[in-house]
Amino acid sequence: MDIRRRAMKEKRDWLQMPDEIMGGMILQRLNAVQILISAQKVCKNWRRICKDPAMWKVINLDRQFYFFYTKSEFENLAKQAVRRSRGELIDISLKDFGTDELLHHISRCSSKLNCLRLEDCDDITPCGLSNALKRLPHLETLELYAFHIPKEEDIELIGRNCPLLKSFEMKPMCAGGDVYARAIAKSMPALRHLKLFGLMDDNNGVQAILNGCPHLESLDLRGCPYHDLDLDENLEKLCRERIIDFKYNISESEEDSDTDW
Repeated sequence: MDIRRRAMKEKRDWLQMPDEIMGGMILQRLNAVQILISAQKVCKNWRRICKDPAMWKVINLDRQFYFFYTKSEFENLAKQAVRRSRGELIDISLKDFGTDELLHHISRCSSKLNCLRLEDCDDITPCGLSNALKRLPHLETLELYAFHIPKEEDIELIGRNCPLLKSFEMKPMCAGGDVYARAIAKSMPALRHLKLFGLMDDNNGVQAILNGCPHLESLDLRGCPYHDLDLDENLEKLCRERIIDFKYNISESEEDSDTDW
């Protein structure tokens, strides 16, 4: 009996841990899906903490690890997570799912959003992205991977809709070359960090970026599928003088040119 009572007491003490420890040291180690489908069901305390908007300031949702969910089901989980943030969401990543309607929901509920990452989101259109960005005045970081952006005008809309944009990364599904570079140079003058994977064909795009983005601190142009970018000697020198972290040749670094998230 003493052993049983002691075990019950230890269980009660564990469940009565302070919220900041329960939330910060335990629950925040779980991803959004783990919290929504299991952790919040453990006990009343956990459910209460899981509803705290502070738990949902950063949301990372990758359907590749939950392939047994349909895209529609996963989108419903994403909407639940966004609603839990109650407008406090500042950073969200979506991978392998998402629609224009979901982006509309995010932008309508999350005016404080600072960082948006989209990867393999085939059902999100450039128009849907542009409309969502109009409602995100505080956005400073935008990352688009395997994303279909067919026109120069689409890039310009991103720049006009996000005047505070400081970091932009893009790996499109189709080649754009200097067309994308010109659009970025024309519409994103406040950029500090820029990554364009496999897009630069020649020196003209690089020169346009230097002219249009005078505050750049890092520029990564690696990843051309056929060859390294052949920069003019004077242009390369200018890039290295003006930009703290400049990469255009894959052999310059052992870092993976793919995303980290």
